[in-house]
Amino acid sequence: MHGLTGLARLTRDQWRRPADLERRQLRALKDLIRHAYDAVPFYRELYDHHGITPADLDNPADLQRLPVVTRQQLQSEPHARLVPRGVDPARCLRSRTSGSTGVPLEILFRPRDRALFNPSFLRVYMAWGLRPWHRTVSFQSRSERLGRRSWYQRLGIFRNRVLLSRDDPDRWIDQLRRARPYMIHGYSLTLKLLAEALDGRPAGDLRVPLVTSTSGVLDDGARRLLERTLGARVVDIYASDEAGSVIAWECPRCAGYHLSTDTVATELLVDGRPARPGEDAAVVITNLTARTMPFIRYDQGDVARLSDRSPVCGRGFPLLEEVRGRAADFIVLGSGRRLTPHPFFLVLDHALGVGQWQIVQEEVDRLRVAVTMPDGHTLASLEAIRRAVSDLVEPGTAVEVEVVDRLERSSPTKLRSVISRLPAGRTPDGRLSP
Repeated sequence: MHGLTGLARLTRDQWRRPADLERRQLRALKDLIRHAYDAVPFYRELYDHHGITPADLDNPADLQRLPVVTRQQLQSEPHARLVPRGVDPARCLRSRTSGSTGVPLEILFRPRDRALFNPSFLRVYMAWGLRPWHRTVSFQSRSERLGRRSWYQRLGIFRNRVLLSRDDPDRWIDQLRRARPYMIHGYSLTLKLLAEALDGRPAGDLRVPLVTSTSGVLDDGARRLLERTLGARVVDIYASDEAGSVIAWECPRCAGYHLSTDTVATELLVDGRPARPGEDAAVVITNLTARTMPFIRYDQGDVARLSDRSPVCGRGFPLLEEVRGRAADFIVLGSGRRLTPHPFFLVLDHALGVGQWQIVQEEVDRLRVAVTMPDGHTLASLEAIRRAVSDLVEPGTAVEVEVVDRLERSSPTKLRSVISRLPAGRTPDGRLSP
């Protein structure tokens, strides 16, 4: 029932006046920062070092007085310093996330920290026409989720079928024909592969009214293909595990993305100052719902642009013009089949001893897996990584594992999980390479 209660709250929040939302956000920020300062050793030490106390936060602009926190900082801290005193890290739930960065971060949480995660997505879906009686399909990397259903899905509400993102696209299409969903939700690169698999098939073969994309920017070509082949409206959703909910989402009436200011305080910064509309800016978020492992002024490593437009839909949320910095590369196999990075996240994020990782594709039949191993390594551990990656690709693909001190960066702040150095042009099957 907590999920439905959260959805009801978020549904009401979106129609509140901007001034009301700002006051509520400020109260939530003050409460969060006081909690972090009083109870979480990492934040207490950080703020003391900068001479800051919770009393210094009087208005939203004062948030900029707090230091920005990076993924690397949190990675370097023991769990006991990131959670409130008295909380046993061993009793917390955990998730590991690397997004498209290749830098796994283990997030500790309790159920109440994620109470608004699913409702924040449902709010977006419902804004675009999804109703409780509609069937949906979502792509997942983990096979153990195939048979998992929530209590409301067992009652026939928001029924969802899970497809494996590592399966062949022809299998996806066969399953979609049988499911006949109202909506498909998936990673942007998975949806791109689906769009290309559907291209050239008979019109009207499969119709899906709504497609929602996350974890990367869905390019315009893939959007148009999905719209044409499925007759779908395609919606981009910007979310992260660190944010604990949807950060921003495309509006059916406004030109741009609504910022979910009731669950996440989002800043767009250029050289540390607030960005002007239209500027490429770093995205810094504060998760307003997480108390077990707070994320306060956390650098997402993404780039977005603030809009100068006001909403016309009646919602009180401000608008982003564009989310620009979340595209990732494909792994191209010798047969021409392409893999998204997500199956590799599942293997490498959980590989014993791996701190950070990156896959570099120099040739179609050769992959180099660069890993940092802070606590040392053995030949057996490297061979286990090599075998796990080899199992994801085709026979004949050479996989080399190399231990490095640091990974290659595409910019001073952005680390890509996959770097493709294949020649621009066409993949072996004749399709355009990404």
